[in-house]
Amino acid sequence: MQIRDILEQKGSDVYTVLPTTTVLEVVRTLNEKHIGALVVSNKSGKIEGIVSERDILRHLESCKMEMPVSDVMTPMNKLIIGHLDDTIEYAMTMFTKNKIRHLPIIEGDRLVGMISIGDAVASQLSNVEFEKKALMDYITGSYAQ
Repeated sequence: MQIRDILEQKGSDVYTVLPTTTVLEVVRTLNEKHIGALVVSNKSGKIEGIVSERDILRHLESCKMEMPVSDVMTPMNKLIIGHLDDTIEYAMTMFTKNKIRHLPIIEGDRLVGMISIGDAVASQLSNVEFEKKALMDYITGSYAQ
């Protein structure tokens, strides 16, 4: 299964904010949308980074709610990304190896979606359930002939 398969199921909508957006506005948006991360992009849509709940918590002691999100985000040069043709196994390796929970999906220089570790786990569980059912049907002889 590829990342494109997850995005086809869940959709490719991604919430974004400007680098000048305040941390308070980011927290409000994360809570309002029930999400864990936002892509930070400039007015022309170029990605500048990502801001997650963890980014905000990591800077909490020095963070002022009116400071711009660019002060706490993970910048583009440190951003870990995925592509539509990457496998779910690749994405899960990136999540685990880098201790991240969100993976922006880029094609060329364009943001085409974002998946979370929850999306990857759900897709794997769905595959396992399908395989289990197919094997049980095969074993019991109840599969379609």
